[in-house]
Amino acid sequence: MAEPILRVDNLCCGFHTEDGYIRVVDGVSFECEAGKTLGLVGESGCGKTVSALAVMGLLPQPAGVVEEGRILFRGEDLASTSHETMRVVRGQKIGMIFQEPMTALNPVHRVGKQLFEALRLYGSGRDQDEPAVAGGAALGRRNRRGRRLYESRSEKDELTARAVEQLEQVGIPDPVRRLREYPHQLSGGMRQRVMIAMALAGQPDILIADEPTTALDVTVQAQILDLLRELQQARGMTMIFITHDLGVVAEFCDEVLVMYAGRIAERAPVGQLFKMPRHPYTRGLIESLPRMDTPSRTPLNTIEGVVPKLTEMPAGCRFSNRCAYADERCGREVPVLESCAQPGAVGEPRDPKRSGEAQAAEPRDPKRSGEAEAAEPRDLKRSGEGEAAEPRAVRHEVACHHWQRLAA
Repeated sequence: MAEPILRVDNLCCGFHTEDGYIRVVDGVSFECEAGKTLGLVGESGCGKTVSALAVMGLLPQPAGVVEEGRILFRGEDLASTSHETMRVVRGQKIGMIFQEPMTALNPVHRVGKQLFEALRLYGSGRDQDEPAVAGGAALGRRNRRGRRLYESRSEKDELTARAVEQLEQVGIPDPVRRLREYPHQLSGGMRQRVMIAMALAGQPDILIADEPTTALDVTVQAQILDLLRELQQARGMTMIFITHDLGVVAEFCDEVLVMYAGRIAERAPVGQLFKMPRHPYTRGLIESLPRMDTPSRTPLNTIEGVVPKLTEMPAGCRFSNRCAYADERCGREVPVLESCAQPGAVGEPRDPKRSGEAQAAEPRDPKRSGEAEAAEPRDLKRSGEGEAAEPRAVRHEVACHHWQRLAA
């Protein structure tokens, strides 16, 4: 099995406030494989975005602090690296689509100016090892701080051509006109496409998408998801997809990380999670979804109670005040992630063209000509076939003292 492109080990981070230090993310660990999509799911305030910002080195300063843990990108610990190194990593190695494009885009600058800035920093055609502050075109004088004093006409024309190409790649019609417009003149879907174009300006290996479909109607949401899927397949990117929408997770992600109050509640392949949720919180989220076979006017299931304040968290399981299975042990002992996969269970990669379908439904490749129906899913002796074709053991972990009761 190939080494993951990103590994986060025991990440703990928080903020200094007027009420003292508050830990927001507590012991979060996950891995991202090359070309795969990891979904982060949970209620607002559970630590999804803070975890992503910690990976990017963008926690608000000086309040934000990474207490402990490692963030390994291709073996390099980003949690302890210098600011200069992180400026190279951001945009070129790891890109991010920020939440709420209307607020992420500067309302007083035209779209073109904001896209030009991203292209100058992470511009195409340069050596990926060259510092980001010296990126973009080679001509033009700079002051002592490295800021450009002017650009030649040829540089501006080249920059405009690259910006137009970026907007065309994300499906924005009449891109030359859009470069001259302000964010408020674009629709919500177009603003989101601009954010995607800016995030991909440096051709990153990993793309973090922080709720890219929030506040968009269903039609535009589907278009954005299709666009991200096409770009991922064309560029071979790894994606971290942050969302509240379990329907989007089922369609788009390969593996899911369910977070609650700053901790991991459950981690599993997407098909396994929806088929056999082991944590009461995960089961509550899935059961709260409307179903087509439910009679009309049937009340939706809800999870009783509210998430505790970060300053008033229970000593043990943080879901214990809302859990129907909670007992004295839950309020006293912190549950640790443990494997709950069935012995011998294997899983297949999600096929992005068949959303919601069980992953194990296709044990063989029907395009392989001349292959007998009774053949094995993979011949280890067949040359030229990668390790990814071999079914892997299901990695299904849960942090709950009573997960066996849910499995019964």
